[in-house]
Formats: sequence, C-alpha cells, structure tokens
Amino acid sequence: MSYIIENITTKEVTTKFGPKPAYTIHANGERFSYGFKKPTFAIGDEIDFQYTENTYGKNVDMASVQMLKKGAGTPPPVTATSSKAPYSPPSKVFPIPPLHGDRAIVRQNSITNATKAVSDFCGADGGYPESVNDYVAIIIEVARKFEAYSCGDIDALAAEKMAAE
Repeated sequence: MSYIIENITTKEVTTKFGPKPAYTIHANGERFSYGFKKPTFAIGDEIDFQYTENTYGKNVDMASVQMLKKGAGTPPPVTATSSKAPYSPPSKVFPIPPLHGDRAIVRQNSITNATKAVSDFCGADGGYPESVNDYVAIIIEVARKFEAYSCGDIDALAAEKMAAE
C-alpha cells in the first residue's frame, strides 16, 4: 500500500545508551512509530512500507520502506477518519476523593512505606510484636495515616473544622 507522508515528528527518549530521538510518521491519517533512524523521506513524499502492530501501536518495518514518488514538500489535506476525541489526561484533584482512582496508587505506596517504617522502627527498637496479626495491624494503622496525609484528608478535615467555627 502506498502512503503519503503528512508529518514527521521526533521525541527525545531515554535509552540504556542515553537520550536518543525517536521518530514517528503520520501518513494517510494514521500514526506509525519509525524507531531511532532518521527517515530518508520528507513530508509530501509517497512511500510504500510494511508494518507490524502491537499493543503500543504500529511499527514500520524499515527494511520494507520504498520511495515511490517525491512530493512537493507540503502535506495533502488531512481528512478526519474517526470521530473519536483526542486523548486528554484525567484532571488531578486534591484532596483526593474516597473513590477516585488515584487513591489506589496512594494506598499502595502507603502500605509499602508503612511496612518499611514499622520494620525499621521495630528492628531498631528490638521489639517486634508477638503475633503476625499484631504486626499487620500496626502496619495498616500507619499506612492509613500515610494515606490520609497524602490524599489531603487531614487538610480537608482541618478546613471543615475551621469553616464550622
């Protein structure tokens, strides 16, 4: 299939060898990852290539790229192929409401940090609780305090008290 190049973009990507530019091409209303090699074609050129598709998108098979016709350097008019709205990230809120998705992330971090804090404290003090249930109960109590602070629950409660006065 032939594709007319509508746009070529780059994005700085950190690799194990350091930062490198990664290229993306837009052709026939679609987006294709081109990898780290700078394309030899330009906007408006007509090329033919094969691609593979995975969960992250479409990747051009570089060995299959063939120049069909040099373009005038201006992209053809883009026609909408989908009525799907562009992605916009969810808005961040603070304090985080009880059923908000971000709360799960905060809760995971809180339990991890509480486990470390309680282990460090008990290990330094030499006094671990007698039972596993007591140890877990202490960790959960500390994690809830971390969560309440991180999600803004403590600040929201203080603001409610001030407003009531």
